[in-house]
Amino acid sequence: MTKEQVLAIHDVAGLRQLGPCNFMDRDMTVEEFRHIAELCGAFWIRPDVRDPNIPHALLTKGGHSDGFVNTLVVLSYTNLCHILAHQLVNRIRRVYDGPVGWVVGSDHAGAAFSHSVAFILGARHDFTEKGPNDTQIWKRFQILPGEVVLQVEELMTSSGTLMAVRNGIRAGNVEPVTFAPVVGVLVHRSTVYEIEDGPVISAFHYDMTNWTQEECHLCPIGSEALPPKAIWEQFVAKGKP
Repeated sequence: MTKEQVLAIHDVAGLRQLGPCNFMDRDMTVEEFRHIAELCGAFWIRPDVRDPNIPHALLTKGGHSDGFVNTLVVLSYTNLCHILAHQLVNRIRRVYDGPVGWVVGSDHAGAAFSHSVAFILGARHDFTEKGPNDTQIWKRFQILPGEVVLQVEELMTSSGTLMAVRNGIRAGNVEPVTFAPVVGVLVHRSTVYEIEDGPVISAFHYDMTNWTQEECHLCPIGSEALPPKAIWEQFVAKGKP
């Protein structure tokens, strides 16, 4: 299936007809993923204009941003989750073709996506659970010495969750844990490109900026910070910027 054919899909019903075989001979482009996510109501980047009538995103933890990607919505379509897992695995294998005993993600969206990646690689799978103070807890299994753990996330905004997952896995295992020398990320919107000297391999990168409320340079011009759902319903769905 060509890029042009994907970009010609005009609704979610069309997306649900897609399968991994449509992309087996090539990489999906950033334009295609953006189109797919937009059809799912899960992607928006604020135009780079100083227009106070255009809002910006209020993130879950209180930060402000000039864009958002709701990967959870996209991955809730299981065919898309499987397609995108194949896309990331293809990119990882070009850099690291070594053993993978486990694939681990974080709760919640990362759990479904990392499971699809594990299935493709023939690896075992589990995910960490959220703990107090932004920690991640590993408690159901013991990883054996020599079993290589590939960390996978569906979205990377900073390295906070990735490192919390890694620290949780280490704390939850009696024996030292061997991590693969790469980290896999579906959507990368971060300025971090290495984790413990290993490259972050991403399927798609988008330049989106995050600020604290105090640092935000859009608030002073009168741009309102709105939750992503409100931005989508009030602006994008109505054909505004």
